[in-house]
Amino acid sequence: MRVLPLACYALSRAALPLAERLAARLAECPWSAPGQRSIGQCRIFAPQRFCPCGATPFDRLGEMLARTYRSHAAHIFLGAAGIAVRALAPLLGHKSQDPPSLVLDHAGRYVVSILSGHWGGGNDLTEHLARLLGATPVVTTASDCLGEQSPPPLDIHLRDAGLRILDWDRLPRFQAALLDNEKIFLHDPCAAVPAHPNLIPVRDIPAQALAPALHVSAHWRYCEPAPHILRVAVPRLYLGIGCRKNLAPDMLAAAVEETFFRHGLEKKALAALSTVTDKLNEPALRLLAEELSVPLKGFCAAKLAACPVLHPSKAAGQRFGQIPFSVCEGAALLAASESIPDSVRLLLPKQKILSCLTLAVAAPQGGPRET
Repeated sequence: MRVLPLACYALSRAALPLAERLAARLAECPWSAPGQRSIGQCRIFAPQRFCPCGATPFDRLGEMLARTYRSHAAHIFLGAAGIAVRALAPLLGHKSQDPPSLVLDHAGRYVVSILSGHWGGGNDLTEHLARLLGATPVVTTASDCLGEQSPPPLDIHLRDAGLRILDWDRLPRFQAALLDNEKIFLHDPCAAVPAHPNLIPVRDIPAQALAPALHVSAHWRYCEPAPHILRVAVPRLYLGIGCRKNLAPDMLAAAVEETFFRHGLEKKALAALSTVTDKLNEPALRLLAEELSVPLKGFCAAKLAACPVLHPSKAAGQRFGQIPFSVCEGAALLAASESIPDSVRLLLPKQKILSCLTLAVAAPQGGPRET
């Protein structure tokens, strides 16, 4: 996945030396962002009237931020917090998508986390910059302020385990319950959620049978939403795709949606898409991978042909000069095998859609206990 740089906005001439020092220190000691590789590149932005060489000038901060907001991993403002807040306000979406935002005074005495502190890693970045600059980190999220007395924040606990929250609107209720030391049931047949002092594992009991108590339900199967359930997707599904050239993106998206719905699978539980190497540049596949925020993997025809599958295709073998093989089944199994140390299985064998598309899904061998 592409590693985005950090953006640093020097809002006054006096802040330029700090911006340059910050960029230099980050290059020496990169920040490890959640879900990304280390980030050491920091781009400096400054008003046109005093922008130095090597920095990017702007006339209005809000207009520049509208262009940079989604193309940078985090935003660092050197100046008044009010200026940053007003510029950010029109761009805010949801905590699961908004990049972290921080404010520093131009002297570099304080680093303040103001946006996406938990899920986006803003609090971690605040601590990292404070160490680099010898500054004081300022973090205001409740669970962090309680220190060692507080259990780990639920969103960070799940994020660090590589899991994906589906019901963001219910998360505050669950976070508040944990802060009040309430116990929450955990339905986790995949054994994907690490131990948490306030999560009580419930084995062999369906999620719906625990109503109305609050509980977290983690799975790669689809779970019906309910007010007392916080659904969490376990990304252990690998989708293999075979397709004709120039497949329509809308058709692929609709086929995946319908296939997952029909077989009771959670689309957000996808860990990767995969196909034959020749198809890696197909716009439909690249767009779907981008929309799902998962990697798109490719395997050469010879490697796919060597993978045992249930439904080998003579046409695929002839097309690539190999023995009969299945692009979708082979790609799904190979992608899963790269990421899962144990053996894998075809959870969903080849599905043919309108003679121009095939789909298959691989998952860990054995899988969770079905309850």
